[in-house]
Amino acid sequence: MRFFFILLFICSLKLNCQDIHFSNAIKSLGFGSCNRTDLDQKIWDVIANQSMNAWVWLGDIVYAEEENMEDLALKYSIQKSLPAYRKLSFNTNIFGVWDDHDFGKNDGGSEFRKKHQSRDLLFDFLDLPTNHPARLRNGAYQSYCFGVERDKVCLYLLDVRYFKEEYEKDLGSKQRYKKNNGSLLGEKQWQWLENELLKNSAEVNLLAGGIQLISSQHAYEKWSNFPKARKRLFDLLKKNKIKNPIYLSGDRHFAEVSVIELFPNYSLYDITSSGLTHSYEELEDEFNPKRISPLITSKNFGMIKWNWDTRNIALQIYDIDGRILYEKTIKIQ
Repeated sequence: MRFFFILLFICSLKLNCQDIHFSNAIKSLGFGSCNRTDLDQKIWDVIANQSMNAWVWLGDIVYAEEENMEDLALKYSIQKSLPAYRKLSFNTNIFGVWDDHDFGKNDGGSEFRKKHQSRDLLFDFLDLPTNHPARLRNGAYQSYCFGVERDKVCLYLLDVRYFKEEYEKDLGSKQRYKKNNGSLLGEKQWQWLENELLKNSAEVNLLAGGIQLISSQHAYEKWSNFPKARKRLFDLLKKNKIKNPIYLSGDRHFAEVSVIELFPNYSLYDITSSGLTHSYEELEDEFNPKRISPLITSKNFGMIKWNWDTRNIALQIYDIDGRILYEKTIKIQ
């Protein structure tokens, strides 16, 4: 059975509270991305045996044929029938948001004509009820909170696909795409996020999306391809002094932890976990001056663990055998 009692399931037509609030404090949360159903599924046996209150998909849940909704539905069905995944879903709350390979178009965005159909398939895979508030919105963004008062944690799943402006290829530099001055999230999602962050008053705020937020030098998809949107998010956190922000990202087929100091004694962490079934093992290095961890190119998944007695958070990366490859402990400020 699932560990949390659902305290709140309202706000379907409002912007001023989370979609779902679980009354119990969270102690552990797993996350990962980039999962092919046609490759070795060993890692799921390890994940299913972890003690966790929640699992969060960070996109590329499956790899379907581009623009093929029948194949997308089939791949979701295959993943859902995996015995270890069934065990995980029986014992753990599962949440998630998409990236491009489960969206339906490589590096795709608002131009994708099947995006709403794809969104519904994602929500069906995640078992979102028909009256879930997120089903009444465009896009796939969602929010979930756990615990109360000094133990309250909120998770904001950000949709970097549905509203994303189409890229223009950059043929004159080492970057794949030119900078885009668009909003990335779309104005309604921005309004929703700001209202959520302000009204929820969480002690720890987890923001999650497919692409990396802090790493800005690599050539691929990232928030820094949308510099105004990236600055808007940083400014939103700083202006409102949002407590203990941590961003969860996937996409890259490796793991790393990056940190940026938004102002003195106020830091934002970005923990990337990517490559559940396949990873970029031949990669020797990639320039990221904000990285504080090793560059982990083996298959991996992430964990966050809370010690509410000591007010500490452990950011962890695990390998396919369940060994901790990296751990960073931070204090709840």
